[in-house]
Amino acid sequence: MAKPIRIVERSRANGYNARMNVSAPDFTKAPPRPGRQLLGGYAWLARLADKVRAQHAGTEADYVAYCPLSMGFLDAAGVSRGDFDQLVRNGETDDELVRFFDAHVPAERRDAANRFVLEEMASHLDEQDAEEGVRA
Repeated sequence: MAKPIRIVERSRANGYNARMNVSAPDFTKAPPRPGRQLLGGYAWLARLADKVRAQHAGTEADYVAYCPLSMGFLDAAGVSRGDFDQLVRNGETDDELVRFFDAHVPAERRDAANRFVLEEMASHLDEQDAEEGVRA
């Protein structure tokens, strides 16, 4: 039997509002949102948005925006790194990112991306949560 998937859904996680403005987070002060936190039905999207925004602003500290997990998520969703990067450069809000994903990612690809993040990469998420003090 498959291990249950743990998803974090919060209006505020690690000090960021779920409808944050597009100013970049500073990871020397707080980590990105948890990878399990859903943004519009997509696991990892909120964290990826935080990491790319911080990278563009030079506030990413030791975080890597396009790490293998981020690239696996984008690949499974069928969204290119270039397209995502351009969305962030354009200053798209979280809501606008969700609208883009909803318009360009079919449900089966969304589900595959979520399975990749929440199931295949679960142990990695557990490590991140422990390092960043995220409680279940």
